[in-house]
Amino acid sequence: MTDGLGRRVAATDAATGEPVEHLELAPALVLHTGFATALGERVARFAAVRHASYVHVLRVDRPAIDQLVVVSDATRGTRLSDLLDAAEAAGVRPEIDAVVALVRQLLPAVALFSRHNRDNAIGTIAPERLFIAPPARVVIAEAVFGPAFDQLGLTRVEAWQRYRVAAPPSEGAVTCTPRGDAMALGVVALSMLLGRRLKDNEFPDQLPALVSAARERHGDDDHPLSAVFARWLRRALQLEGSGFESPHAAQIAFEEVLASNRRYVTGTGALEQWSEEHGGLKHEGPGHGGAKHEGSKLEGSKLEGSQHDSPRDLEPAGIDTGGDGPPEVVPLSARVGVDAERRFLGLRPLWAAVVVGVLLMQAAVIGWYWTRPVEGPVEGEGELVVTSRPDGARVVVDGSDRGATPLTITLPVGAHVIEVRAGAGEPRVIPLMIRANMQTAQYVELQQAAPPPAVERGVPASKTPPRR
Repeated sequence: MTDGLGRRVAATDAATGEPVEHLELAPALVLHTGFATALGERVARFAAVRHASYVHVLRVDRPAIDQLVVVSDATRGTRLSDLLDAAEAAGVRPEIDAVVALVRQLLPAVALFSRHNRDNAIGTIAPERLFIAPPARVVIAEAVFGPAFDQLGLTRVEAWQRYRVAAPPSEGAVTCTPRGDAMALGVVALSMLLGRRLKDNEFPDQLPALVSAARERHGDDDHPLSAVFARWLRRALQLEGSGFESPHAAQIAFEEVLASNRRYVTGTGALEQWSEEHGGLKHEGPGHGGAKHEGSKLEGSKLEGSQHDSPRDLEPAGIDTGGDGPPEVVPLSARVGVDAERRFLGLRPLWAAVVVGVLLMQAAVIGWYWTRPVEGPVEGEGELVVTSRPDGARVVVDGSDRGATPLTITLPVGAHVIEVRAGAGEPRVIPLMIRANMQTAQYVELQQAAPPPAVERGVPASKTPPRR
């Protein structure tokens, strides 16, 4: 499958033997130095962060100078783009309950990304980068491309037609912002309502007409989209002056949409049924080998099984990534609720609901504990791991040289400033925060300084004009 970013193929990790997915980046992106550097840094920062709403990206490999491969966990389920293509071929739009269920899951997952830093954005949300995993769980893929995409300097139309990135109006080149994520959510919702992906020539000029033509389907009942839902959609798509500035604002407004109409059911049953009909998704209990990807073949391969269901994913993944703002720290996260739900599918529904509710409450308490603000001084130490490309860069922490990369050192809890330099090149200066009993990982891409030009003996390198 391709969507401008590159070609996706199912593979097996040579080191672990686990199923993985390779995104082989398009040549234009590989050769763009700024893109590759920003992507490498973001992937390294998020490598230790796991969350049930995002596909876990493991690393970026460079098999050759002209190749760049993003390696991520294999994920159960089917890409939303494949489901929409199948629905369009069958001529059947999703029921409004399925639309509501998908949007209501997606909104908090995207809002979570910028929770601790208002400037953080996913930037590349699209049907091609969303999975519907059994049982009807929405998972975001390719969530680490935002800073890299900013380096490309594209216009709004170029971003859409080349990479399926829906960006709001701007005076200059496209940059990935929370406002852009809110617009991308609007594109996903509109695609669901239409039962198909938007075409190249429909963005952005035809968005008003598409919203006006959007309809709700309740079984055999089909009628125009309600006024309150249509207004939410226009605001998400930045078609009104009061367009949403962030996914969080869109999330709050969508709850008001749901409260305005009793016909908007928020359960996941309709979404699960729709994904099964058009993607061949069958939720099988433990011991059945996982879900089949009948609708999302990646270059002829099926992705079966996922590290999202591995017991080691339940280990705390505490990490402060430094740089331009930390991602969500998820020691146990909502994954506890998801895995518990699967584990107790064989029990009576009432008992299973009680157990899942207790586990979700525990996960919420743990999440609050890890993310709560800490008052007063904090004692203790944490570990800092610095890696770079190329290796061997000198690392200076708070003015003291601590060695060369790859480097692992222990630092006191609190704020620090590190400088990383390769040869005579310009240093990268990075502020970061060390937390007690946690590991902070920082990856840095460096450029070697070019050697000075040779100067012939007796010939000055430059001449200064004499003063008059």
